[in-house]
Amino acid sequence: MNFRGMLADEDALSPVIGVVLMVALTVVLSASVGVFVLGIGSQVTQQTPNAVVQYEFAVDGSGNETLTLTQEGGNPVDAQYVTVYVEGDVAWEGGSTGSNYVLGGADEWADGLEGGDSLALETNSSNVAVGDTIRIVWEKDGQSAILGERQIG
Repeated sequence: MNFRGMLADEDALSPVIGVVLMVALTVVLSASVGVFVLGIGSQVTQQTPNAVVQYEFAVDGSGNETLTLTQEGGNPVDAQYVTVYVEGDVAWEGGSTGSNYVLGGADEWADGLEGGDSLALETNSSNVAVGDTIRIVWEKDGQSAILGERQIG
């Protein structure tokens, strides 16, 4: 047997490599077209926003409680998808206050949350107390994220 001759013969190797590369290229192109045609790409790239929120809580001499939330940074967020909960109760949702709260000034969050915008909520029925949890939640298309959470204290 001539082993040196077999090792030096590369005639059948080039067509096999060519076929393998063509099959791999076809698979990659098919997958790419499928992602865009079926809309899978938009579902993968949709991200939840993030926000940095500063919390302030004050009680005046008359017993009125004011909760002020200010977005200090992060992504701009569409207000219609945002809800503010105080100890599980809705305090503000998509531009409207909850039943036990009133706006304490301009509602800068009504048209969306952007850097420096504030939301002041007032109540006089002891709805907010030290130890309560304030949670800002974003919900859209079955996805949700907690943008901010803090315990008053």
